[in-house]
Amino acid sequence: MAQQSHQTRSESPDAPVYRYVDTHCHLDDHSFDTDRREVLERAASLGVRSWIVIGFEPDRWQSAIDLASTFRGMHTVLGTHPQSADTWNPETQERLTGLLQSHRPRAVGEIGIDLFRSQDGLREQVTVFNDQLDLALDHDLPVVIHMRNAEQETLEVLRNRQTNPPLLFHSFDGGPDLVRFILENQAMMGVGGLATRAKSATIREHIKNVPLERLVLETDAPYLVPARRKGSRNTPEAIPAIAQFLADLRDSSLETIARQTTMNAERFFGRLNES
Repeated sequence: MAQQSHQTRSESPDAPVYRYVDTHCHLDDHSFDTDRREVLERAASLGVRSWIVIGFEPDRWQSAIDLASTFRGMHTVLGTHPQSADTWNPETQERLTGLLQSHRPRAVGEIGIDLFRSQDGLREQVTVFNDQLDLALDHDLPVVIHMRNAEQETLEVLRNRQTNPPLLFHSFDGGPDLVRFILENQAMMGVGGLATRAKSATIREHIKNVPLERLVLETDAPYLVPARRKGSRNTPEAIPAIAQFLADLRDSSLETIARQTTMNAERFFGRLNES
């Protein structure tokens, strides 16, 4: 895709288009196989010109790497999701270590604890979580955290460690304890479709009141479609709408949200190429 300036204009000559980063998406998902390039081009026309694709389990590491090598503006995060903790073994750890060295993803992730379906496997998830936090420290990389129905368990792991890498809580879904931890540890919160939904009033209240410097935008595409958007597949094209939601929530300008969340993303992940 052709290089574009940081601020272009949409079909309406009076509507500025700002630069955005989708900090969490799964664009290697098969639902994009027939129109991936078109989706990215439409997103880029709306200002979304950098994407972080999450290789969240061993079977998806290579597809994430291949995608980033195909599309300018695409970057990778590699790790083992808590729901894939049963794939973690010495061979898997060695393979991930090699990829961290050879491909230098922007972070390790998404890793953490997920107790949504069952409390079974908590001990295994904690072990895999700690192992990957150690890998991130060893390779001087930040971490993207997945946490579902496991706030206290996740915080217990992090608080019991002597040192943690920089942390980003993907699709923030936490309470006051997590907010305090984020603020005390200069961690980041991902804001996406979940926050826009009717049942997310408490999440919105937290997002409204934390410093904007702690927030980044994400879609989790093709998952977590924002409220009032048609279709079952989410795409990076939703980022400007999520930014507008955040601007309205915080009584801020869209330009301020776009500029600061992009700066935040690059502070966490490093300088990002654009499409």
